[in-house]
Amino acid sequence: MKHKDPETTSSAGSPRRSRVELWAPFLVLAVVAAVVWASFWSDSAVDDVASDRSGASQATAASDDTGDSGDAGDPDGSGDDGAGERSGSAGAEPEHAEPEQLEESVRRFRAAQRRLAARVSRQVKVVERRTQPFEFQVASYNVLGDSHTGPGGNKPGFPDGGPRMDMSIAALRSNGIDVVGFQEFEQSQYGMFTSRAGEYSLYPGMSLGNKSVRFNIAWRSDVFQLVEAHTLSIPYAGGSRIAMPVVLLESISTGRRAWFANFHNPADTPNLGNNARWRAEAAAIEVAHLTELHQADGTPVIATGDYNERAEIFCRFTAGGVFTAAAGGSSAGGCSPPPSMQVDWVFGSTGVAFTGYSVTGTGQASDHSMVHSTATLTGDDGETEVQTDTDTDGDGQ
Repeated sequence: MKHKDPETTSSAGSPRRSRVELWAPFLVLAVVAAVVWASFWSDSAVDDVASDRSGASQATAASDDTGDSGDAGDPDGSGDDGAGERSGSAGAEPEHAEPEQLEESVRRFRAAQRRLAARVSRQVKVVERRTQPFEFQVASYNVLGDSHTGPGGNKPGFPDGGPRMDMSIAALRSNGIDVVGFQEFEQSQYGMFTSRAGEYSLYPGMSLGNKSVRFNIAWRSDVFQLVEAHTLSIPYAGGSRIAMPVVLLESISTGRRAWFANFHNPADTPNLGNNARWRAEAAAIEVAHLTELHQADGTPVIATGDYNERAEIFCRFTAGGVFTAAAGGSSAGGCSPPPSMQVDWVFGSTGVAFTGYSVTGTGQASDHSMVHSTATLTGDDGETEVQTDTDTDGDGQ
């Protein structure tokens, strides 16, 4: 696992889009064609060798017959001519060895061709697997920090963290969530989750301390595996910086890869004050970094988070034409947010299609609903597709 703090400035270079997935099948077909062509000519070479060897044998047989005739017609019975022919035949034996060596070389070459063809076939299957669409469930969920409902907390009407965590895990399982970005996921809740939902892996866990644990990304270990991870330094309330996670996950079944990032931008509260400035700065850093990741090699990017904004964050994420929201909306001809919005969002880059967006209430598990959607890695570098059918049964705040 890699761990690094990347630059937070926007890439100044022109977009670089990979065409590996587009060109790989054509390159593979070219290699296969080359193998077939070489196999055809090697067959011809073997036939030529066999023909030469047959001609040589016939010529030798004819020479032997001539020699025998000479012996019969020799009045002196000296047999000199016969000896000469036998000497010539003996001297021709090395010539017979050369075609045999060539034929053996051709056999080895054809065996190598078969091995190459098998290797190419395996690579074709890998390419097909890594370019086929891959579908999974992704969510963003603010679990309401344990400290809010504990002694002295500001949410006294909610159950304690333990029962609420059970309700949250049940919501994840009942909706089949494969990847989720948490917010307000405090250390005590991290301990509860890891002991009760062992089917998930997490980053950063507790590796970055009590602040960054609140923004863990969790994924089902039987669906995805971690390839790479790093953090992004994001301004929170008052401009204080907190490391928030970015992970590259790979589908175990298909090998498809995607970046996932999870953020929590500061709210305006009596205790925290007005943080509009820091939300704007945070969004600029987030969008610039994720756009750079996507444009580096075309790998799809999905961002989850509690952005504490509605129309503002939608317009900021979608302005560049790279990202769209699972909730719908459009950036064509200007910013047109979806009609119903939460402060919790799921965004996807080109190469990601969203369907079945839902806002699911979790009762007293949290003061936020869980927003989630079916995400499909489409296998192309075209425009992200969004189906705007929605199912809302909660009032995320």
